[in-house]
Amino acid sequence: LMDSRFFREDNPYNMFMNTVGDLAMLSVAWAVCSLPIVTIGASTAAACEVARSMQEGRDNGIFRDFWKAFKRRFGTTMALTAIIACVWALAAFDLWFLSRQSGNTVSVVYGITVAVFAILGIALAFVLPLTGRSKLSVVEQIKQSARLAVLKPIVAIAVFVLDILPIALLATVPGAIVWVPLLWAILGVGASAWLQMRMIRKAFALE
Repeated sequence: LMDSRFFREDNPYNMFMNTVGDLAMLSVAWAVCSLPIVTIGASTAAACEVARSMQEGRDNGIFRDFWKAFKRRFGTTMALTAIIACVWALAAFDLWFLSRQSGNTVSVVYGITVAVFAILGIALAFVLPLTGRSKLSVVEQIKQSARLAVLKPIVAIAVFVLDILPIALLATVPGAIVWVPLLWAILGVGASAWLQMRMIRKAFALE
């Protein structure tokens, strides 16, 4: 009897392992479609959309759903990616420039700069996760994200933290360059997208 329960598809262990397998496939799809670098935003939006479909029990195959989601709003996600990339490029330049300065006020200015760009990142947290099923324009998508971040700041912060987690690990953990990219490519992206959409769906009662 125990053996028969173990091999049932609705067994909790089998369901968990199936989910892990789906998230691994989702991570691989994201990694492959992100290889051109400029398509990272489109891949991220698609990963979030597929993760949402998984939670709703409406997925029709991870790779098939991912490719459809990847193509659906490609122009919009590319434009959003360019805007987000500009924000982070400016942040990186400002922090690099400040790190090379000296003086009593540099540390204060550095801290303020970090805070400003963190707030911008939090305001943009919902842009890519909600783009896939939206019909909003690029500007309206950004405005919506900022409004939702004000309504649910804790969720926005959590999504932002998941977004920057691999970068933070690479920057702070010795030897992380060896395992972080591989981990994110085989499971991390899928798990992050799944957690983000879980929080977003619960916070905003999305069905």
